[in-house]
Amino acid sequence: MKPIEAVKKYGLPDENGRLGLYFIMSAVPNSAGLFVRFEEEHVDLRHIDGTLIASWPMSGLAQRFKQKLPALILVTAEVEERSGMEYFHYVRAQILSGVSATTLAHNFRVGNIVLDLRLHDKGTHARNHGTGFRAYENRLPQLFARVKEI
Repeated sequence: MKPIEAVKKYGLPDENGRLGLYFIMSAVPNSAGLFVRFEEEHVDLRHIDGTLIASWPMSGLAQRFKQKLPALILVTAEVEERSGMEYFHYVRAQILSGVSATTLAHNFRVGNIVLDLRLHDKGTHARNHGTGFRAYENRLPQLFARVKEI
């Protein structure tokens, strides 16, 4: 299915009245009946009626993830408020790096990371704002192959 067809068929109006597919996608169907199925080699966007809307190769998603987030410094702090001011005591820092399609596929399947759809109707075509990823902060180390304490 072409992106513009998917937006017209399954999209919801945004604050400007444009039809769009702005959804956080997981294995559970959303309010529009859309969900993703995570396979080892690819991710399929489907509707509950069985329609295959889009498919992405897992290797392509892993490459996109690496482009957006090749490495990350994750800092953990204890927070205390004194007289209306926040104070931070940094207790841990880690460098996270290395993403593979296999690791990403596993993390999609177990729900540590989800896809963010960001498309809207431009009249003659769908405007794609790019593949987005959302992850739980406490699960970030699981997304990367290397975790180094610093």
